[in-house]
This record gives sequence, C-alpha cells and structure tokens, in this order.
Amino acid sequence: MARKKTKNAESKEVARQPSASEEKLPETPHRREVLSQIVEIAERLEDDGLELLLEQAKVVEYKGKIERFNRRLNVAAREAIEARREAGRPSYDVEIERTDDDFFIIQLDDERIFFNINEMRELTRICHKAKDRAAATRVLFRWFEEERSDLLADAGINSNRSPYLAGLYELIISRYKVRA
Repeated sequence: MARKKTKNAESKEVARQPSASEEKLPETPHRREVLSQIVEIAERLEDDGLELLLEQAKVVEYKGKIERFNRRLNVAAREAIEARREAGRPSYDVEIERTDDDFFIIQLDDERIFFNINEMRELTRICHKAKDRAAATRVLFRWFEEERSDLLADAGINSNRSPYLAGLYELIISRYKVRA
C-alpha cells in the first residue's frame, strides 16, 4: 500500500512541470559534495530533526528566491533609468533642407525652424568669416539671440558651446559658399 502511494506521488511529481523558481541548479562537484553531506546528516536525524531541517531548507530556498527576484528587479530598474536617460538625451543631429520656394529649414534633432534666403545667407557669411568653429559659434549664438531667438528656445540652446551650433557651423561650411 505504501508503495502505491509513493508511485502515485512520484507520478504526480513527474507530471507537474517545475516553475522557473523550482528548477534545479546546474550540477557541480562542490554542489554534489554538499548535497551528499546533507543527505548523510539527514539520514541520522530523528523525525523532529528532519522536520526542522525541511523547514530551514524552505526558509533558505525562499530567501534565495527573494534575493534573485530583487537582483532582477534592480537590473530592470537600472535599465529603465538608463533608457529614460537615453530617451531624454538629444543626439544633436543638425540638418538643413532647402524648400522649392527658397526657404531653408534648419532641423535640430526634432525641432524644425524655417529661415528665409537672406537669413541663410547671413548665417553662411558668419560661418565663413569666423577664424574657427569656436569663434563662429560665439557669433552665431549672438546673432540668434538678437534675430531669431526662437531657434535657441525651441532647441534648448542656452550657450555658445551647444553642440547644435557647432554642428550647424560644420554643415554650413561644408555645403554653402558666400555669394558676392
């Protein structure tokens, strides 16, 4: 009779799929040795001692699950923080597009600002006249403050050290020439 119960219990155990938290850990020589020592000790214990050992094993297992869960939670939290940080960080992409009706669109990441041809010529003149990029970004920043502060506000530019201004300078120098 006892044998039948054991077989039924074993067949139930086999039929049930273990959850991720119940899966066995990989075998290692150290793990086999420790398990062997635990079994040796357990075989020498009275029933009360076995019950205590079982309860302690459940506590240790539960604490391990909590620790693994907390580690996964901490990793996920760090990844979420980094993703939010990356999403909020501008890439400082600068593009200039010319429309069919001689307007120019300066795009700073997602911000698109329209300029007429005379404003674009002035920006081109400023960039070519400057001795280097640092000088050009200083003059560009002052010009935008006085003439087109909407670009500064829309793109969040608050100093002449903005990568947007450096990118704008590089793009204008490489694509446009000053007209006489």
